[in-house]
Amino acid sequence: MERTISGTPQELSMQLFNLEPNKIYDIKEHKELRGIKANAYFHKLVNELARYNRSKGFAISDEQMKININLSYGTIATLEDGSPYEVILPKDVDFQSKYEYAKRLKTNGVYTWWICYKRTSELNTKEFTQLIRGLEVECKDVGIKTLDDIEFERMMEEYDG
Repeated sequence: MERTISGTPQELSMQLFNLEPNKIYDIKEHKELRGIKANAYFHKLVNELARYNRSKGFAISDEQMKININLSYGTIATLEDGSPYEVILPKDVDFQSKYEYAKRLKTNGVYTWWICYKRTSELNTKEFTQLIRGLEVECKDVGIKTLDDIEFERMMEEYDG
């Protein structure tokens, strides 16, 4: 039977002494689950925007639209020290084929600089709100209906857990 323990580092340190010493354990940071409504709303708008673009002759998949929206309105991934997660590779390497949430910053004669964005599943409430708000602007620009402010705030309260 799998056992879960949780708490602050100090609380966990006390609980660790009571675990079986011959077993292996994983410790991970606790993150609240994203609200189902916010996630569904995000994907609904992404899919509608992709469908709109396809109707205008632009061949774009729902997944590519999600990537484009994240690269436009998402949150830059950071290292533990808070600096942006950047990658420098030979210019002929397409890093985005390895990590879809990467954006090319610049290329010189030899190298290309890439900046990485967080995956949408890694965003906190503030970051996810920013992403959805940017998506809503694009949707409104082409006549796709979005939630009013009150409905949106209620939905994002659920996101917080």
